[in-house]
Amino acid sequence: MREVSRTEVGPGPWLSGLSRAFGLAVALLAAPAGAEVGIVTFTVDNVTSQFFRNQMPEFFERGIPGTLFGQSQPITGAPGDMTWEDARGLAGHGWEFGAHGYTHAYMLSQASDDVLEMELGVPAAQIYLGTGIFPVTFASPNGDYDERVLQRVRVYYKAHFRGWGNEGINLFDRTDHYHINREHVSNQKSVDEICAEMERAGREGYWLVYIWHRVVDVPTYEYENSVAQFEGVLDCAARLRDEGVVRLMTARDALEVVPHTPK
Repeated sequence: MREVSRTEVGPGPWLSGLSRAFGLAVALLAAPAGAEVGIVTFTVDNVTSQFFRNQMPEFFERGIPGTLFGQSQPITGAPGDMTWEDARGLAGHGWEFGAHGYTHAYMLSQASDDVLEMELGVPAAQIYLGTGIFPVTFASPNGDYDERVLQRVRVYYKAHFRGWGNEGINLFDRTDHYHINREHVSNQKSVDEICAEMERAGREGYWLVYIWHRVVDVPTYEYENSVAQFEGVLDCAARLRDEGVVRLMTARDALEVVPHTPK
């Protein structure tokens, strides 16, 4: 199938962590027999210095983990781009760096074999060299892939994330790790609507994967979200986590919880 389109540790943090653990325990006890608390994963497809400086601290301050999918070519420290120092700091905030190609300039399903290997293999090596952590997750640039691409992805990575699909919903007992659905946070939905989606994932016990691309004052196209919506959604996610309604995880960590069910 081809898809194209769309430092200080004190009593405060300790008590907060205890509260989160207690909330999760309560939710697990209250859930129906056999049910698991659902997972929400936030992914970011943006390696600009602007996003890293302005939006990533909002995740960090709330203790929200996630996965940044980045093409590795522009991570040079040039004006406007994040740096490898930025990338190395992600792990300290509970974040994962996943691969998103080398250049993000090709439709992988149409790329030559040599270009495909470059787009898959080079970022794996660069991320490992730049951060000391080998990436295990890959998101296709432009949301474009076919079976030939997936065959090569399996050589380098443990999972492949789509650009969209099934509203970002992945069922615990029916998820192929090489066809993981994601969905961009819609700027046409209110914070309350997104909050309800996350709560539903937690209570019904499935894995919901969101994408953020750009956060601006006034969105002008579908892959932009307002600052108010972005911060409101993160506030809700943090609250649901603290109440034990959802588990917030990186893509890497969620893969250890959601079984691989090949198609």
